[in-house]
Amino acid sequence: MRSDAARRSVRRRGPGARADARRGDCGQGTADARTSPRDLSRRSASHGAGETAHHPASAGDRGRGIVKAALILGTQLFAAHPAYAEDDIDVFFFIEARSSFVKRRYHAHKRVLILAGMRQASSRLEADGRTVRRVPLGEGSGFADALRRLIREFGVDGLAWMSATDRGVDGRIRRICDDEGIATRVYDDALFLTPAEEVDRWFAEHEGARMEDFYRWQRRRTGILMDGGKPAGRRWNFDAENREPLPKGGVEIPPLPIGPADEATAGAIEDVGRHFPDAPGDPTEFWLPVTPETSRSWLNAFVTERLASFGRYEDAMDADEAFLFHGVLSPLLNVGLLTVDEVVRAAVGRRDEVPLASLEGFVRQVIGWREYMRGAYRAWPELMHANHFALRRSLEDWWYTGEGVPEDLPVPVRTVLARVIRHGYAHHIERLMVLGNWFLLQGYDPREVYEWFSSLFVDAYEWVMVPNVQGMSQYADGGRVATKPYISGGAYLQRMGSWWSSDKAARDSAFTDAYWTFLDEHEDQLTGNPRLNMPLAQMRKRRASG
Repeated sequence: MRSDAARRSVRRRGPGARADARRGDCGQGTADARTSPRDLSRRSASHGAGETAHHPASAGDRGRGIVKAALILGTQLFAAHPAYAEDDIDVFFFIEARSSFVKRRYHAHKRVLILAGMRQASSRLEADGRTVRRVPLGEGSGFADALRRLIREFGVDGLAWMSATDRGVDGRIRRICDDEGIATRVYDDALFLTPAEEVDRWFAEHEGARMEDFYRWQRRRTGILMDGGKPAGRRWNFDAENREPLPKGGVEIPPLPIGPADEATAGAIEDVGRHFPDAPGDPTEFWLPVTPETSRSWLNAFVTERLASFGRYEDAMDADEAFLFHGVLSPLLNVGLLTVDEVVRAAVGRRDEVPLASLEGFVRQVIGWREYMRGAYRAWPELMHANHFALRRSLEDWWYTGEGVPEDLPVPVRTVLARVIRHGYAHHIERLMVLGNWFLLQGYDPREVYEWFSSLFVDAYEWVMVPNVQGMSQYADGGRVATKPYISGGAYLQRMGSWWSSDKAARDSAFTDAYWTFLDEHEDQLTGNPRLNMPLAQMRKRRASG
């Protein structure tokens, strides 16, 4: 605990701050200042170099007077973070906590993305004349210990941070504030278009809470792709037009605009290689942007070069192409390098240049599925430990290393696993219908599947992986998120990706055998789902014929 002399009230003159926020009320009953990210983003954009009106703090400021700090988390790398607009923030904390980087066997590229992004953000603040204190990865600190040390080092009286999406993070920070006797200010989570309170209310008011209903509510609420109160094109979705495989004669696929590593990225690559030599993936092959500016260029390349074909081929797969026409925006959205608002604006701004089916399919992913998954995570905490089919098989280590992969692993699984090990990424249909499909058919424990996805993917965080894996992919919730298990044999995969040498080879594959076996073994649990009536009838016919 800090001395009474150090525990002083904190000024509340920043934009949007509530006047009744009080010193020391950090836990239950806290009068936190919650600020609108939309309002602050407009204001903070005007804060350029030399425009801040603060008094830089240092370790020597302890006990000198009021010292306010802002904690910038590695998943909140916004160009217009609301704390940047606060003139009375004296120091910004960036903690490269080793404990956060070793929680799982994270892919090297995810570690590079977070480290490089944090270092770029802190450098921008310093260039703007703000005081920054970075706890480097090399110190080996745990997050809590590092934050306590910084609070005491600078004599901090008040700490501001943005509410984290993952459950439990805010509580840990609050407990530290309680222990240190300092005030708190918590900004609204800006990773999403929809305020948390509105999402919570919608889920509470809609029994069943299906994504399609949520998506239509989003369209009406925001006016996105709406014409006079009606959906653009007089249809809510164009899924039927967005299920084509790549043409047999081939199609030109624009490359991703991967640029050379900047200084911060090069340093992060070196640090990840040194501190985490056994991490999946090669850090020297890192490929993502790490600043808001380069992320916007990445977004612009997508909407101008690939969005037009995105919808048509969004479910397509190819053994030689990892990215196809996908935007690969989720790694950037999920750490705040891009905002939902700017992504949607960029896409909708191309409405006259791209097919409506492609535009709607993309918008559905961003304001529909992504926001719905956050809502499901908040509304249904029990998803974390769901295991509807009581599956217990453990994942083998080669899923993490890519070494010693069985020769008889089906071609699509082996191919997609190799690209995940290399890039820390696979597009959504490969995640769902290749990897997730195989995991479920093989009886892997959904909790282990969740851990694997959370470790290997650069865009993976608890809030998105729990509902996506436990619900959508593994059907561990018994149908709360998805209306049926997303399983198939080789025929579907062959139709969308030509993985085998012939259609007959696909029908005779281990994928197809596993599909029929799964339906047989779990017949009792699957019976009654109208979407499975036909495959179950086919399974029974096969079983009767011997």
